[in-house]
Amino acid sequence: MARARLVTDVHTEVRRLHRLLAHWLGQHCDPAVLAELRAAHADDFALITTDGAVLTADQLFDALSGANDSAPGLAIEVDEVTTVAETTDLAVVRFRETHHHGGATTARRTTAVLRRTPDGFRWQHVHETAA
Repeated sequence: MARARLVTDVHTEVRRLHRLLAHWLGQHCDPAVLAELRAAHADDFALITTDGAVLTADQLFDALSGANDSAPGLAIEVDEVTTVAETTDLAVVRFRETHHHGGATTARRTTAVLRRTPDGFRWQHVHETAA
């Protein structure tokens, strides 16, 4: 039962975070949205982008701070969510993100490490590959 709950919670978190990201990038919104995104990431978070760059949490959120409404109408679909491995407080998940913006569609395969804390999940590491 605990494993099933963890898997469900992780899959829900993946979708929640991408809804927030699309909201922040795709329309004008309150800075509280960015604060909620930031709170979901560990201080030592790292993102490996589709072009191989490694971004720290500070670098990512510095970039995002100036990106509100930078992609009007952006929609991000998340599917094929699979839990690759998990412990009582850690999950490795793989999923496909499909971004729709301005008539174009791009996709990426993403692997993420999420850590469960008393305050919810914290994104620890993300690696994106263009699909």
